[in-house]
Amino acid sequence: MLKKIQQLFVKTVDHVENQQIPFSRYYFLFAAILSVRLTLEFFSSHRLFTMNDILHIGLWFIFIVLAFLVQLHLFSGERIIKVARLVVVFFSIALTAPIIDLIITGGVGAKMNYLSLHSIKDVAWSYITVGGSSLSRGATPGIRIEIALLIIASFNYVRTKKKSVVRGIIAAISIYTVLFLSGAVPLLLGYIVNQFHLQYQHDDQSTVLLLLTMDIFLLCVAFKRHSPSFIYRVFKNISWLQMLLALPAGALGVYLGLTNYPGNWLLTPTTLFWFPLLLANFVFIAAYTAVQKLQGNTPGEKHFYLYKNCLVLLLLISCSLLSDRIFFSMALVWGLIFLMNEPPLMLIKIPILGNLLEAMVLVAFAFAGFCACNAPMIGFPVNWLWVLLATGFIVSSAVHLLHKQRSKTL
Repeated sequence: MLKKIQQLFVKTVDHVENQQIPFSRYYFLFAAILSVRLTLEFFSSHRLFTMNDILHIGLWFIFIVLAFLVQLHLFSGERIIKVARLVVVFFSIALTAPIIDLIITGGVGAKMNYLSLHSIKDVAWSYITVGGSSLSRGATPGIRIEIALLIIASFNYVRTKKKSVVRGIIAAISIYTVLFLSGAVPLLLGYIVNQFHLQYQHDDQSTVLLLLTMDIFLLCVAFKRHSPSFIYRVFKNISWLQMLLALPAGALGVYLGLTNYPGNWLLTPTTLFWFPLLLANFVFIAAYTAVQKLQGNTPGEKHFYLYKNCLVLLLLISCSLLSDRIFFSMALVWGLIFLMNEPPLMLIKIPILGNLLEAMVLVAFAFAGFCACNAPMIGFPVNWLWVLLATGFIVSSAVHLLHKQRSKTL
């Protein structure tokens, strides 16, 4: 009996991993499963959902899927693209938990929540019992069954791929530990807040931004594992001079924002996570310009459009969860870069206008730093605006002149 189950498992895994379907369809599959899962969750929990609930739970599920993906890839040694197909398809198991809860409770449902952890004893007991003794706070019966199924499947997957029971057990423990930590987000967040001596505000978004930060980190790890050579090419083609000019411009914007509007920004549990997310957005912009440069050198490779679209999507989504002012200022940065380097305009090729646009990108980065302090963009000091424009124009003109002289020499 067990042998037949194992044969079915191997056959199913092989079929899912090797399906010849464009990977973009798996993004839509994940979104479809997530929408159904959230609907079932809201009915099971009797929750009057809001957009914040959708973002919160959605980002949590994205973290779970990415954590599974990265760990299964690392422990099994299988190509990450094949593991991604498998993980997304079997994310459908997530539909079982709220259905089981509704069946067990006779249609009443069970409220899903984070684990109630206040001490080392609570942590140890909740870890051993897969969610603690209480079914009203933390893991519901359906979630516990779902976790057990996923851990058993993960163990068998790694054991089958590596022919090692020990490696399968280590993988199962690691995956379960990360799942457990995802249920302990309030404890982790509380520790961070206490370390920085911060106070929660009435419009706190720290949990959402913490989940977003972890999602972006895991997504970058997954992409690095998928194509390390491409990451190296992108890193090599970043315009470091432009990026090094953009950082001081952004820092100047922050200084002017804090100086001219000192009461508009406070360090809170929410704004604490702006720092890693703004750094991530800066990396997205740098990578975007590098991919533009790569595409210019190899115009025949159409997949560059996909990479650029993904980077822009990540940039705009992450910025929109920070603040409307950050969103608009970073959209301005991207917009200017697009106008300069993308067809059909390619304005960088027009003398003087191209230099002026590069100077305006410098100003846009200063605006982004200014707006990150909740300062109004129209309140940016005019004197500094002219200084940035003049500096950017002079540097851009000098760089273009040097490039021309070098090309003539060659």
